[in-house]
Amino acid sequence: MTRTQTGFTLITAIFLLVVVAALVVYITNFRVVQQTTLLYGVQGARANQAARSGIEWGIHQSIVNDSCVASSNITHAAFTGFDIEVECSRSTHFEGAPPPIHTFNLKSVASSDTYGSLDYVQRQIRATVSIDPP
Repeated sequence: MTRTQTGFTLITAIFLLVVVAALVVYITNFRVVQQTTLLYGVQGARANQAARSGIEWGIHQSIVNDSCVASSNITHAAFTGFDIEVECSRSTHFEGAPPPIHTFNLKSVASSDTYGSLDYVQRQIRATVSIDPP
């Protein structure tokens, strides 16, 4: 082996170390992004279910109790960390002779954390329920 070829192996080894290190950094970053995306997806699904539970609570209040509270906050152990606000408006309609038909317009908003933060999530669901008294 001549003197001019002795440093070539060192350059190749350093190049391979740099390439492997860059690959490790890329894979690590990709894993963190995937994990964060999955977490945001789960939080979005939880917010959707929390808003749905608010709508179902409002429908229950409308049908069973024939009541409509303009705005109320509800809590549930399954949705710890979420603020669930249910809004309701009621209107009465007559179709021909009495009895009247009561219509309830419901809106449920579930949110977690504060607006503007990275962990903020909000979902909103609307529903309309009409009750025809017996």
